[in-house]
Amino acid sequence: MEIFNQIKDFKDLVNSYKITNIIITAKEIGLFNVLSNKKISLNEISSSLNIKLERIEPILNMLAFYKLIEKENNTYYLSTYNEILNKTSEFNQIGYIEFAETIMKKYQNLDKAIINESISKGNFSILTEKEAESFAKGMEANAIPQAKFLIENYKFTNHRILDIGAGAGTYLITVAKNDSTVSGKMLDLSEMSKLQNKRIAENKLQDRLISEECDYNINFPTEKYDDVFLFAVVHQEHEENLNKLINNIYEALNPNGRLFLTSFFLNEDKISPKFAVQFAVEMIASSNDGKVYTFSEIEKIIKTKFENLQKIENIPGPATLYVAQK
Repeated sequence: MEIFNQIKDFKDLVNSYKITNIIITAKEIGLFNVLSNKKISLNEISSSLNIKLERIEPILNMLAFYKLIEKENNTYYLSTYNEILNKTSEFNQIGYIEFAETIMKKYQNLDKAIINESISKGNFSILTEKEAESFAKGMEANAIPQAKFLIENYKFTNHRILDIGAGAGTYLITVAKNDSTVSGKMLDLSEMSKLQNKRIAENKLQDRLISEECDYNINFPTEKYDDVFLFAVVHQEHEENLNKLINNIYEALNPNGRLFLTSFFLNEDKISPKFAVQFAVEMIASSNDGKVYTFSEIEKIIKTKFENLQKIENIPGPATLYVAQK
């Protein structure tokens, strides 16, 4: 590569933070609440947002340059990313933008977190109510389509389910709403558990679901379950804890019980796939003692207890699903 192309490519990499900030800004000023798959003029956008035309136009044009929105003459609309950025879509990722904003702030201290691991320790256990809501919105962006994948591909009739580190409660709530015979419990830290019980009540599922504040590394439930959900949790635990957790899950399952587990895993070279590589760095900035495992590492850990293991790659979002049966 010629030196001038190297300079251009390098500057493009360094400047990539700009589009991230543009996306966050567009969300903050309500731009995605105005846009849909119907064409809307620059004047209409300016008027709806009560922002001067010349101040909003460069933002729209940059989003159009990156193909996040479309521009035709003097109108703008959602096309390729309509389902992702349209506020009315059940698959919209607006919540993930808010979550990304919190992660960006942590990245500002990445150098300190690399040198001193105590900088990022405890970030999950000291969440405020607002941070819990932000975290839940970010997780829900991936959880909603994945939860639908579950109910379309697996049966849960008359099953009692334990959801560990349940996040927004999306998985268990979705499964319970789809099947009135499902019951279960969510486990999480204090602020997340409060949020989960609030969402259980909003969905009128208090007679079948409950969330309990619990550190599963200290007090694991003793009752039996037909299924255990472990979604986006394993990367929060180092190997010793994870082995203990898998063992506890196995003991909590009824005969033929199933473990459903997702996370972002690395190939053996550890430089692919892209999302998992990025996520491994994110864990340094924001995690406690966790790590991003390779596929072979996680499979070895699960197989210490479960012989029957299935790997599913075609779930929505950049995650991999493992289903293990007792």
